[in-house]
Amino acid sequence: MTIQVVIQPWTETNVEEGYIANWFVRSGESVRAGQALGELMVEKATIEINAPQDGVVQRVFIKRGDVVKPGAVVAEIALASEMAAAPPGASAEFTPASPAARRLARERGVDLAQVTPADGRRITEEDVRSYLATGAPATPVVATIAPGEPLTGRRKIIAERMLRSIQQSAQLTLTTDVDAAALVAARARCQAHMEVSYNDLLAWIIVRALMQHPALNATLEGDRLHRHEAIHLGLAVAVEDGLLVPVLRDAGQLTLEQIATQSRALIERARSGAAAPGELSGSTFSLTNLGAYEIDAFTPILNPPEVCILGVGRIREAIVPRNGQPALGHQMVLSLTFDHRAVDGAPAAAFLQTIKRLVESPAAYEGAY
Repeated sequence: MTIQVVIQPWTETNVEEGYIANWFVRSGESVRAGQALGELMVEKATIEINAPQDGVVQRVFIKRGDVVKPGAVVAEIALASEMAAAPPGASAEFTPASPAARRLARERGVDLAQVTPADGRRITEEDVRSYLATGAPATPVVATIAPGEPLTGRRKIIAERMLRSIQQSAQLTLTTDVDAAALVAARARCQAHMEVSYNDLLAWIIVRALMQHPALNATLEGDRLHRHEAIHLGLAVAVEDGLLVPVLRDAGQLTLEQIATQSRALIERARSGAAAPGELSGSTFSLTNLGAYEIDAFTPILNPPEVCILGVGRIREAIVPRNGQPALGHQMVLSLTFDHRAVDGAPAAAFLQTIKRLVESPAAYEGAY
């Protein structure tokens, strides 16, 4: 008797499809109930595909990189009673390990069978790093990309979403120069008693501005515009093979310190592949910052179904006016992309102006300390 391995519905996001990121088994291999057969990526979060029962993998139907939806049959397993029918050489060995640990092991050429889990049960990414720190031999895996290779997996999904974003919305970008002196001073004061980044302070400012302009805290799905009372702020994060947008939930209810703490944790989980699907979807407004790459200004692309996204350039030294005289100070560029179907130019410009004034005003940061 055989059983099918079916992709189970995911409940924390409205994204309708994912893709097979990795397979850990091949036809003919013995597996145990609960063993990770592979990894599914949904909204840039990793979900393990587990064996429902003990048995032997008969067939794998879906290739690495293929897009799948809930209910898709991806493999077939012969139950343990039929294991004798498996091809010779099938192994019953299985090393429980987290997706992040498996990814690091593949990148560094580590045999997980040689790694001892600290908790005695499941190998973590830290266990693999500890193993490497002992000087254990490892062979880096070098990926070769053939010319003309089609987009697959995460890159394909990102490409499709970005194309849909441009094709299905009327995007317009407004830019403004901002005197960043107050922002730089505020971060210096905050650093005395909490770890905070410029992005954390800008998130704080965006939340204050959205409270004054609630019409921009909205999503547009089809011909229905939804204005949201809660502010769920998406934070665009670059990773090795794509872009992640972890979501800071109910940002309007958070202190600056809570924004900083939760943002660090979210970004760390997203980059390690440990974020849940629900942590990477449901944002109502997004912030993207390329300042770390010495970019002065750029045109952000909307993160559907949101109607606005704010892009932030680097903070740079510049000559700025001070009391009618030129002086050396700090300046940056803010770029607001909005969907003209949902927001007119004047309200969008007024919102960007509010952000500019808040960033430039020392008084705006008093409640953050």
